[in-house]
Amino acid sequence: MIKWIFLLFLGTSALSYELQKEYFFTDHTIVSTDVFPQIGKRFELVRIPSDKLLFRLDANVVAKTFELNGVKIETGKVRFVTFVKKSPIDVTSLKIQLARFLTERYPAIEIEGISVIPRGYVEALPPEANAVFDASCALNGSGTFYVVDANGLRRYFDYSVEATLPVLHTTRKVSRKEVLNGMNTVQKAIPFDSFRDVPLSSMPQNAQRFRASLKPYTPLTIRHIEKMPLVLKNDNIVVEVRNGTVVLELIATATQEGGLYDIITIQKRDGKRSRAKVIGEKRVELQ
Repeated sequence: MIKWIFLLFLGTSALSYELQKEYFFTDHTIVSTDVFPQIGKRFELVRIPSDKLLFRLDANVVAKTFELNGVKIETGKVRFVTFVKKSPIDVTSLKIQLARFLTERYPAIEIEGISVIPRGYVEALPPEANAVFDASCALNGSGTFYVVDANGLRRYFDYSVEATLPVLHTTRKVSRKEVLNGMNTVQKAIPFDSFRDVPLSSMPQNAQRFRASLKPYTPLTIRHIEKMPLVLKNDNIVVEVRNGTVVLELIATATQEGGLYDIITIQKRDGKRSRAKVIGEKRVELQ
């Protein structure tokens, strides 16, 4: 029995309470359980004046108040704690707009939950508030967007999304200029957390290749791939030679690769080299 009491005491004393930078309140009297709901003791921390919607307190003062009441907390890197009055607004429509924004870009995304919290106190929003999302919102599971209120002011909101997204991964080490295909990639669902560029949720319709060598199991984004050139080095190509209204065709070898309208070097059957403009797949026009 003594052993179990000792273990219970040890587990309780080992609990770590770490202070956060921001807390929301509805009652202007802030108590210990508003900051740490799981704490055993309930005591007053501060009384915020009734006309204040935002109140900042030194983190060391908060920690000292807890210490005087027999509770040790960690301040970490927090220098000040900000108490913000909870806004009396319904953010359901904003959540719906964010979900629509993400599903339009990623039809296969599986959204489990969305949190939207205003920055600061927001008294009210227009009946049909339109959220404005920038490009970073499509790449991150947490961030910020804004709504323009009735006075033309921007009201910012922090959001976080719990979701998974199927993304193509390399199955092995791939080399630069290697063709992207079903043999060197596999689709795996991963948390929608943070991406440096738009993730590839499925195989592109047009032929693509890797821009650089990649390690196995690398999640792919659009920056990892590029379109296949219309002409590849050593391709046998059709060369158009124009003389007025007459068009002649001959076969040559590309000594360079190139995309549409690129100027490349070709080698004719007699070994001579010339410059030509790419005008189609394995087709160039002599310059």
